[in-house]
Amino acid sequence: MLGSVMIALAGGAVVAMSRSINGRLTMDCGAFQASFWNHAVGFLLLTLYVLLFHRVGMSMLGLTPVWAFTGGIIGALFVVISSYVFPRLGATRSGLLIIGGQMITGLMIDYLRGSAEFHPGQPAGVALILFGIYLTRFSR
Repeated sequence: MLGSVMIALAGGAVVAMSRSINGRLTMDCGAFQASFWNHAVGFLLLTLYVLLFHRVGMSMLGLTPVWAFTGGIIGALFVVISSYVFPRLGATRSGLLIIGGQMITGLMIDYLRGSAEFHPGQPAGVALILFGIYLTRFSR
């Protein structure tokens, strides 16, 4: 469990670094072109990785429901949105707002799917994040 928590925290750090770098690229060429290059480089890297190390299961792709591939579309939208907001709001505020949106959406998905029992700590945690976002207003 601790290993998964550390990996998740590292994932959050990588997302923050990626968004910050992409935000800088956005200042030079715009959010959509920055997102295009972000995905083009990622596509090339992942293509090499999958072809070299993870070819098992490729034949099962035809059995995958089409809707399961919409995550790529949503991911591209996320990159465009975060590329747009990072240079305008800063890394801290953008990160907090993105995390707040993820927390709210995650709670909604869990409750709507019935995959999580209600625990008062979950909305309280979201409320604390939203309060933290509010407090960042006073950081200037």
